[in-house]
Amino acid sequence: MTYPDESNGGSGRPKTIALYNPDLLEIKSKYYNDIRRYSIEKNQIESLEDFLQIVINFHRIPEKTVLISYTDPIEKDELPITNNNNLQKAISSSKSMLRVQLFNESDADLMYQKLSKQHEKKISSLQISAPKEFRQVSSVIDADSLPTWKRRVKLMKHASDKPLGFYIRDGSSVSVSDDGIQKKPGIFISRLLPGGLADSTGLLSVGDEVLEVNNISLEGKTLDQVTEMMIANAKNLIITVKPTTQPKPIQRLNRPYVSVQLRIKRGADQASGRQKRDDDDVAHKRSGSTPASSKHPGQY
Repeated sequence: MTYPDESNGGSGRPKTIALYNPDLLEIKSKYYNDIRRYSIEKNQIESLEDFLQIVINFHRIPEKTVLISYTDPIEKDELPITNNNNLQKAISSSKSMLRVQLFNESDADLMYQKLSKQHEKKISSLQISAPKEFRQVSSVIDADSLPTWKRRVKLMKHASDKPLGFYIRDGSSVSVSDDGIQKKPGIFISRLLPGGLADSTGLLSVGDEVLEVNNISLEGKTLDQVTEMMIANAKNLIITVKPTTQPKPIQRLNRPYVSVQLRIKRGADQASGRQKRDDDDVAHKRSGSTPASSKHPGQY
């Protein structure tokens, strides 16, 4: 359908406007150096054999077996069409035009070599083995060899200038030993920067006591010494902490258990004594005598 070109006052050369017809499939096919562009009715395509025959007729290919592939309009991949399902997917994914390419069966290796190179190029561009944005920032190590009240965390900065994101302070820790309650100096995490490296791990908390830096004990170390140790190992820092929240051990309380036994035993003895007195009262009433225990002082 043609309309006059209104850009020149309606008197210019006519221009062609293509109207979309959902019942037609526009195809651009290539058979080596022969390129054709045409449209066919979709109801003519009932199977892959029908579609191949139509394309072969347009290219006037002699009687021979050909292979066909199509270009994915989104990923731009060259994909083979080998069955009816592939064909339907190719038709449904094509937006304005289905682009197909034909090969002689004798050139099957050429076709699959082309597809293989394209696939390898796409895989290499993904850089799965060396991601730029995703990097491991922490890990828990030596979990099997450490007691449950210790945690060893490895913080990894890689080549980033991002700070570790936590502050430390000196303080005192309290421990219970055979000699009683002991109070000794220690180093503690005093603050976590929101969104910082330490905060993003979820493995460190404010109040955790720092016991080791890169497997070196902090016992007897000052705050300045510990700070220098952390700065020196900032790119690959391993800290062992005593988390501020510890699982509470299950304790067996033996003493209340004994007292309950004693109360039960005493209660049973008292009940036995009452039952014995009741039996004596009944026996004396039957014999007409008064039991000695029922006499008041001065009565004989």
